[in-house]
Amino acid sequence: MRRGYNIFLTGPPGSGKSYVLSAFVNWASKRKIRVALTASTGIAASLLGGTTIHSWSGMGMNHQINIAKAEELATNQLLSERLNNVDILIIDEISMLSGQMLDSLNLLLRVARRSKEPFGGIQVIFCGDFFQLPPIKTEADDYAFNSGAWISAEPLACYLSEQHRQGGDELTDILLALRSRSLNRRHLELLMARSGIEHNPVTMLMTHNRYVDATNSLHLSQIKGEVKTYQAVGFGDTDAVGSLSRSILAPAALELKVGAEVMFVANDSARGFVNGSQGKVVRFKRGKPVVRLKSGGNRLVVEEHIWKSEIEGKTVAKIAQLPLRLAWAITIHKSQGMSLDAAEINLRHSFTFGMGYVALSRLKSYEGLYLSGLNSRALQLNRAVFPFDEAMLRQSRMNERLLKKALGLNNR
Repeated sequence: MRRGYNIFLTGPPGSGKSYVLSAFVNWASKRKIRVALTASTGIAASLLGGTTIHSWSGMGMNHQINIAKAEELATNQLLSERLNNVDILIIDEISMLSGQMLDSLNLLLRVARRSKEPFGGIQVIFCGDFFQLPPIKTEADDYAFNSGAWISAEPLACYLSEQHRQGGDELTDILLALRSRSLNRRHLELLMARSGIEHNPVTMLMTHNRYVDATNSLHLSQIKGEVKTYQAVGFGDTDAVGSLSRSILAPAALELKVGAEVMFVANDSARGFVNGSQGKVVRFKRGKPVVRLKSGGNRLVVEEHIWKSEIEGKTVAKIAQLPLRLAWAITIHKSQGMSLDAAEINLRHSFTFGMGYVALSRLKSYEGLYLSGLNSRALQLNRAVFPFDEAMLRQSRMNERLLKKALGLNNR
């Protein structure tokens, strides 16, 4: 990555992809290297502290543009300056970006930068796991790795395999079996053994927003006591604030009561929580909720968190809100990127590849899994991904051997 090659950074959930990206961005920023930090979805972008690739590129929700449209966009002075004043483009959660969109992005950058090089000569770093959720509302095989842009960029595979989320238990075995096409009866029995188990309240991972909203509203209504409402406040350009609000998990209006199950939706290690930390509101102090964390039992007075949207180092929008949401339930799509101690997973209405894989991989351990529903689609991964993933793993191992040889580390 430091040598300027185009890179595909991949590996199973919990293998450290986000950590590596963060370390690389810090390294680049110290050297005044201009980095555009983007992601395929607003939620992923907010977790990175970046913006969506759709917003950064100026393409919006256009998944496909022609050369005339690319030339029109390139006449926008601010956009042209943005596309030209960058050295490295990072796109996280690449599995959810369609091949059409990546081809269009490649065309736009080549036009705007007046270059025949892939992506206009920018170093590109794709990050993600194609076994996770696929592009929305596109053809089943319209993955980024099938695009002409990907092929022309020739990204080198950096395949992380060490597991940092799961602890090498039965859950790890199930996830590895899914990735290696070796899921068998024993794995299914392990999953079903976690069905119907009584447990304390934990976050439910569900397939559709309507189920999540109904579940959270029902549970909150069943708690007696005063409701306290916290309104998000936006600052900056109206359109940019609207885009930012859609990319964060904190609701515009957060309703809480003592006893409410909540989840943190931002990272702040200094204050003792990360995205996905779970807890319960135990009281209110000077108008702020006090949350007892489920992991460790610490009590935190929750203050406002500031989310920012930046372009070229300039803040164009900010939103202030408590970094919480009700956590009786959350959609599997919105859980991507989280680490959970425990969850009740309902896959009864799974409708796309990777839903079960993503939901299961949010958990830190097998003991934290409570299964409440499963259908025939839940554990399916797209067959088109397997040969590609296997090729990336082989390439990564070969690259590792060559690098060790070049650095004289073969005997270490």
